[in-house]
Formats: sequence, structure tokens, C-alpha cells
Amino acid sequence: MYGIYTSFRNLLFDFGIIDSIEYKIPTIGVGNISTGGTGKSIVVDYLLGNYKKKKKITTLSRGYKRNTKGYIKASESSNAYQIGDEPFQFFSKHPEINVVVCEDRRKGMNIILKNLPNTELCIWDDVFQHRFVKPGLMILTTTFKYPFYKDEILPIGNLRESKDSAKRADIIVVTKCPIDLSKKDKESFLKSLKPEEKQKVFFGYLSYSEIIKSDKDKFDINTLRDNEFILVTGIADSSYLVNFLKNKGYKFKHLRYSDHYNFNKLSVDKISSLSVNKNILTTEKDFGRLKPKIDDRKVFYIEVSLEFPDEINEVNFDKTIEQYINKD
Repeated sequence: MYGIYTSFRNLLFDFGIIDSIEYKIPTIGVGNISTGGTGKSIVVDYLLGNYKKKKKITTLSRGYKRNTKGYIKASESSNAYQIGDEPFQFFSKHPEINVVVCEDRRKGMNIILKNLPNTELCIWDDVFQHRFVKPGLMILTTTFKYPFYKDEILPIGNLRESKDSAKRADIIVVTKCPIDLSKKDKESFLKSLKPEEKQKVFFGYLSYSEIIKSDKDKFDINTLRDNEFILVTGIADSSYLVNFLKNKGYKFKHLRYSDHYNFNKLSVDKISSLSVNKNILTTEKDFGRLKPKIDDRKVFYIEVSLEFPDEINEVNFDKTIEQYINKD
């Protein structure tokens, strides 16, 4: 029944029965057809890092699991609970850009165009199902290990809509690939993916920083080697980070929570009791929600980025994005 509903809804947009608005300024949408954990925010962060010096950028998200409603533009007084953990991460890491949250993407864009007229590029996070607006360039993310074509629609699997919906994407980014991905494995993946002729597919892997940071300091990650620490994660898939730390031979206790977890008194008390005389390491996304609630502990976060190896990708991802941004 869920599949019938989403397919019928998409047909209404496909045939123009329900309008989907396009905008004159360049807009890049990033989304997926899975319920989460495909690396959307990492792709958005990659785009921000690469183009914030070239264009005046505004990001638009709904601000998932925030405790506010409506349109909000991030400011110095904002926190992760007011605007959502991912928008807070974008603003903290890239303070020179405009970060906006609004559940209604069309309303959000109308206010952006009115109040932030200098915006030269708008990046929409988690927008694939929000079809009342249509980005000029749509990027769909999926993981190498759990690609959408091997999944089923809710509630049997984790797909938000039919696998055929992937045809709406202009670019498919395959995230979390093995660093040593072979061309043979890549070709096998593409054969199963069956992209449209118009679609470009890029393969990327996660790269963790060798520097850990707090709100004031930063240290070489090897400072964690001498003593056991507490790892706290509230992301969809923490296995990549766990494996990275284990491969370095570090000793740690992992406290794993659900994606976008809002740390409550019970979880904070548990983390506090286990971290006496120990450092706490968390993800960049979790830091904004965890640090304010454990202010008497040393809490560090580790950044993760996306790399697109030239030996696997025949076409350059950055050049593809630039061609769209500068097409006019």
C-alpha cells in the first residue's frame, strides 16, 4: 500500500498534475530513496567545502528532529536542537555560508530569494521526496555495501519509494566504497545498478581526519592511543568509524545510539559515568547535540570527508558540478 501511494504521488508530479517549481538560480538537490545512512550530509559538506569560495551559497534543509518549526536562518546563537544536527554542523564548519531550515521547501525558497538575494547557489539537503520544488541538478546517494537496488520498499525494506524513482537523478554518488575498489567490482556494481544513459555515476570512499577537535582545541588523533576512551555515535551506520579506530589499534568502549539521537538524561548519565577520567570521541554531527549536555567532560569529534579517486572515476566529479553551476 505504501508503494502504491508513493508511486501514484510521483505520477501526479511526472504528468504535471501537481506543479514542481524550478528556480532561475543554480540549485543542487542531494537526497536518497533509502531511509538514511547513505552519506547525504557528507556530499553536501563536500560541495560546501569546494564551492564556498567561488559562490555565495545558501543551504536549505528541513532541520530533522529539531525542536522548532518554520523558517529559521542559522546564527551565532543557534544550536543543534534549534536547527537540527546536520544544518548546525554545516554552519559551524562553514560560517561564511547561509544555513536555512524550513519544512516547506517552497516557502523556504521564497523567503531565501526575498531575504538573501545575493545567493548564487542553493544546495538542498534531503530533498529527493520533496517534489514541490525541482533542483536544477539532482544528486542521489547510495552506499556500495547496501545499494538501493538490493533493497525493498517500506515496511519490508528501507526504501522510501520505488527503485524506479532513481531515474529522476542526474547524478548517482556511490558512497562508502572500499578504498581499494577494483574496476571489476565497479563494473559489476554498474551492471546491477543499470543507470540511465543520461545519468553519471561516481564512486567515493570515506576519509577520516588524523586530527580530532573540540570546541576550542585540536590534537593529533594519536593522542588517543595511550588511554582507553569512550566513543559515542548517533548515526545510521557507525561501522566505518569503528573499523577505522580499530585498525589503528585504539582501545575504546562504543556507546551506539540511533541516527539523530537526542541525548536525554538517562543517556547523558550513562556517558558521564563511563567517561570518568576518560576522553569522549564522537562524530562531527553528534558533537553539536552531545557537547552542550556534557560540558564538564573532554568531548572531541572527528571529521569525515568524501574522496573521488581518479583511477575509478573516468569523469571528474568537480568538473561535472562546475559545468552545471557555470552553464549560463
